[in-house]
Amino acid sequence: MKKNNSLSHLTLLKKEQDKKIPKITSEINKRSMRAYHEQYWYGKNFLYDFFEIQQIKNKSVLEIGPAEAGLLKFFKEKGADCTGIELSPLRFSHSKLLNNLNNLKLLTGDICDKQSYKELNNHKYDYIIIRDVIEHIDDKFNALKNLYDLLSDEGKLFISFPPKYCPYAGHQQTIKNNLGKLPYIHLLPNVLYKIFLSLLKHPKEAIGYLLATKSTRISVTEMKKIFIELNFSIKKSNLYFFRPAYKFRFNLPILKNPFSKIPVLNEIFTNGALFVLKKKKS
Repeated sequence: MKKNNSLSHLTLLKKEQDKKIPKITSEINKRSMRAYHEQYWYGKNFLYDFFEIQQIKNKSVLEIGPAEAGLLKFFKEKGADCTGIELSPLRFSHSKLLNNLNNLKLLTGDICDKQSYKELNNHKYDYIIIRDVIEHIDDKFNALKNLYDLLSDEGKLFISFPPKYCPYAGHQQTIKNNLGKLPYIHLLPNVLYKIFLSLLKHPKEAIGYLLATKSTRISVTEMKKIFIELNFSIKKSNLYFFRPAYKFRFNLPILKNPFSKIPVLNEIFTNGALFVLKKKKS
């Protein structure tokens, strides 16, 4: 796995074990409940059509990083056989409380470590979803290689992420102080970025999260190189200025990046890069 000087996401997630795990639905925080509703909305109002699905009944769907599993709940209601692999103990606990586990197969695991989900290694999935997760993974090549192995020969893989040069790729919108929400501020050198965040009195652990987030970003160009190296073919790709989730979050219209064909501008004005991939036929 790629090494970096910031706190890795695996380390940060392990810290969740010290946090209170909810035992009943009413103990789940409001932000996670909103995320759950957004996930369901995303499947119903965007992803189902983006996948160009003709018939989902009895098809197999795997999501990496489903969090509260609202997206899987939507696909299950459409008749799919749904499975989710979640790394975060806290988000996994939410998914168990919010969903009927007789209908969804949910397990904890790390897509970079096949042994952590070994019970699935002999399965092949018709649809795999990794939505706004790949940018948090250090070893993207290994993660996508493992997804390639889990995908059926005619299956489709959906992947979305905010490119590293886009305005809010550093997740600085989560900073409470409005000065911290400046677009592109995450592109500062780490030393200056850390000083800036400290001056804003951002919590130390939260600074570690933002630095880890920054360290694992990837550009559209870099991601496409991995697709090629792993023998994926791009069946569909869209670069969005206002990505689909913004319609749920901010009631903004879905808007593609008008500069998506122009180098550099296709990176800095894209807040969401979305792809549907398939295995190349030999």
